Amino acid sequence: MENYQDYPILLETERMIAIVSSCIHPKTMKASTRSFFSLADRELQTIKTLEQLKKVGFKQIILVDNSDDYDFSRLKSATENVKVIQLKQYQFANKSINEILMILAILDEIPSGSKIFKISGRYFPTDNFKLDMNEKIDFKVKGFDFQSRRPVISTRAYFIGNKEVYERFLLSCLNEIYSYPYRVVGPRSLWVFIRDFFNPRLRTISTISIEFAAARVLKNGKFKFELTDDLNIEGQIAGLHTKELIKE
Repeated sequence: MENYQDYPILLETERMIAIVSSCIHPKTMKASTRSFFSLADRELQTIKTLEQLKKVGFKQIILVDNSDDYDFSRLKSATENVKVIQLKQYQFANKSINEILMILAILDEIPSGSKIFKISGRYFPTDNFKLDMNEKIDFKVKGFDFQSRRPVISTRAYFIGNKEVYERFLLSCLNEIYSYPYRVVGPRSLWVFIRDFFNPRLRTISTISIEFAAARVLKNGKFKFELTDDLNIEGQIAGLHTKELIKE
């Protein structure tokens, strides 16, 4: 991977747009599924995301959300000058697919040539966040085990050079998510490939994560990218029994 440290830095005063991918009110799941975060919690956390983006210097922010039956009026009144786009979607078991389709659907809202910072809703920039990106690269991301056979990147937040390269990246990620489980790596997978070729099946289930798919796309595609140790964002995630503060 080429070293891009010496390339010019995009300054804070130059144009960059923030895209917030969000689902404040997820579709109701099984009755046994519990979360520590109520709808009110999620709403307040999303408002904090938007307020912190403004605080660190973003002038243009787009929130794209696929909530099920949610009234955005309070959110809009609490965060002026934020463009809120609601998209009703079929809910895939792999939520990564929903995020990819959401962002692809709103790329026309981004002017050509504008740099982009994508962040997941309910995460937010910390006081150490820097709104910068090397001018000559396509992506600035936080990577993990990048030299291994199972590299991943954080998709909670990352920088993108422009919407054209972002579209190509997202489409490649979508292809990777669906095609990776069906690659030929030995006799068994070759048999599955031949069987499905002569007896095509509807492939509706994909188990690989966007974090893994995106890392493979960056490594194998024709993208210029820079890895960073810290993006300086944080947020809470909730499981069935614990809350955890994530810092990246």
